[in-house]
Amino acid sequence: MPNLVFIRQFLGLERINIMRKIIIALFIMFFTMGSVFAGPIDPTGIWEADNGESRYEVSLCGDGTQLCAKLIWIRPDVVNERNRVYLNSYVVNGAKRRSDREWRGKISVYGHTVSGSVQSISADRLMVRGCALIIICVKQGLVKIAEK
Repeated sequence: MPNLVFIRQFLGLERINIMRKIIIALFIMFFTMGSVFAGPIDPTGIWEADNGESRYEVSLCGDGTQLCAKLIWIRPDVVNERNRVYLNSYVVNGAKRRSDREWRGKISVYGHTVSGSVQSISADRLMVRGCALIIICVKQGLVKIAEK
C-alpha cells in the first residue's frame, strides 16, 4: 500500500487544503466584519416600532448632522389619553452625532427627558436606547417603512 501522506505532499494537496482553509477564513471575516467598516447610513425616513404601535419621522436637524425624531402615528387600538398628547411632538430633538452610525442626546419618554442614543444597525434598522438614573433603561427597535 503506498504511503498516502507522501502522495498528498507530492501532489501538493496539503498546501491546497491549507489555502482553502485560509480563503474560507478570509471570506467569513470579510463578510462578518463588513458592517464594521461600512460608512454612514442615512437615517432619515419613516420608521415603525418593532411592536407596530407607533411611527416616527426621523430627520437630520440643527447643523445637518444632528438627529430628530417626531412621533407621527399611534396605532388606533393603543391610542389613549396618556400617549395622545405626544402625537406630533419630538421624542428625539438635536441628538449629536457620535459616529457614522450613532447619535446621543436627550430622549423624551412620556414627558420625561432621559439620556439616550440612536444607533443605526443597518439601512432599515435603528435601535433607540434611553436611561434614567442609569438603572432604568428602555430600548426600542425601529424598522424603516418609507424614505423621507
